Amino acid sequence: MKLRNFAVASAWVLVVAPLFAAQPEPDIRIPFANYGGIKNWSADGDSGLYIQGRNNRWYRAALFGPCIDLPFAERVGFVVEPSGEFDRFSAILVRGHQCTLRSLTESAGPPSKTKAKGP
Repeated sequence: MKLRNFAVASAWVLVVAPLFAAQPEPDIRIPFANYGGIKNWSADGDSGLYIQGRNNRWYRAALFGPCIDLPFAERVGFVVEPSGEFDRFSAILVRGHQCTLRSLTESAGPPSKTKAKGP
């Protein structure tokens, strides 16, 4: 009887458990990034960048490490794939330094900046 219970439990693990496994993130791409496909951007400290595509959707690019001058940058270059798409294998250029992406995900956009109320 114990062998049968073990077999049932093993079958459950093999069949049902993969359904609960984490699904991989969708492969996000911003098309035509080399031809005006990127409309706007906003730094997220030195570790990320919010990017708005021509379709008005926002994306967040997480960087592998700190991109030192990003919070103060007035311009950012987008290093795209040969196809012209900006994706998780792309990079950004900030004041001559290349910062590599760790991930690119859809986002609601940069957080709104609220002004602090005076005393």
